[in-house]
Amino acid sequence: MVEHLKFVQSIDQIDDEADLNSLGLDSMSATNLMIDLEDEFNITFPDDLLTPETFRTVQTLNSAIQTLITQ
Repeated sequence: MVEHLKFVQSIDQIDDEADLNSLGLDSMSATNLMIDLEDEFNITFPDDLLTPETFRTVQTLNSAIQTLITQ
C-alpha cells in the first residue's frame, strides 16, 4: 500500500483511521491500488464499491476487502 501513497515512506506511518487522501492517495493511485488488491486477494471490486468512501481509510478499505473475500 505504501507505494501508492505519495506522502508516506513507511507502513508504520499509516494508522487504520488515517485519511488516505491526505496521505497522497489520488484517483490514479487508488485505481492502481485497487488492481493490486484484486490481484492479491483474487477479488473484483463491484461498481457500487468504487467510491471515495471505500478508499477513505485503511479500515474502510479492509472492510470492503473482507466483504468481497467472504462472498
